Amino acid sequence: MKIHIILEAAEEIDSARSYFNQQAYALGDRFLDDIEEALKRIEQDPFSLPLLETCSESMPYRRALLKVFRYAVVFEILTDQVLVVAVCHTSRAPHYWLKRRES
Repeated sequence: MKIHIILEAAEEIDSARSYFNQQAYALGDRFLDDIEEALKRIEQDPFSLPLLETCSESMPYRRALLKVFRYAVVFEILTDQVLVVAVCHTSRAPHYWLKRRES
């Protein structure tokens, strides 16, 4: 299934990559590798990934945890695509990104 990353989520990826590159040489590249691996899992079988446990059961959001970094890719399965709405640290306040889907 085709994946579309909204602007805010893309900015979160870029911001985290920049931060990690400041911490250690090429760490931001390792972060991007981890993101790409999560996106491949989403693309292959988005329905196999769990619903976001911090949302009510009526909300359609799912998450893919990164393998190395403590981040999650939050996404929604639409008819013809998967929409990535956030790439967030797992310790960040939940649901800060919900307003992104209201517009």
